[in-house]
Amino acid sequence: MHKVILFRGGMCGDLLLSMLDKKYVSSYKPLKQIKDFVLMKKFYNYTFAEKNQYFKKFIDEYTLSHDTDYCYKIKNNVIQLYCSDKDMLYKFSERFWNKNDSASVAHVITDLKSSHHTKIEDYKNDISNWQSVHIFKKRFDMKDVFKTKFVKQVKDYFNLKDTKHAALIHSNWLKLQNS
Repeated sequence: MHKVILFRGGMCGDLLLSMLDKKYVSSYKPLKQIKDFVLMKKFYNYTFAEKNQYFKKFIDEYTLSHDTDYCYKIKNNVIQLYCSDKDMLYKFSERFWNKNDSASVAHVITDLKSSHHTKIEDYKNDISNWQSVHIFKKRFDMKDVFKTKFVKQVKDYFNLKDTKHAALIHSNWLKLQNS
């Protein structure tokens, strides 16, 4: 069954997808995912019919999405990423603003009625509100993503077959985060 990983930008969904299987990775340095599996991160570029067609294309794969509304229509196939450690939300917000080029996320400042000076705090609050209001049946906690024990948590939740691959991806990613 196709499984959609739903998350807010900055919450490391790309990393998680890359850890699940080699088939999702197009490049290791820098870490990039195969475009087909991450297409719906920019969900606003597609009509409802196109989203349905995309969804039906996958059988037993994971894909990423930021489209909460569409995910409610396929809720049995959705794994929502959230973070139970509220202090981590600030770090996820910082990642969002640092990892995306300004032009591609400028609309978020407008959507949040934010400013350049308050965008990190405002987006942190947006993540918090989103994960409090939208609670899907299947959820995965990202609170330990910056710790080595995260690999075991991913292995246990997603029933990974290739833990070495997941550990390599995570280890390389951690080195980049700490440099």
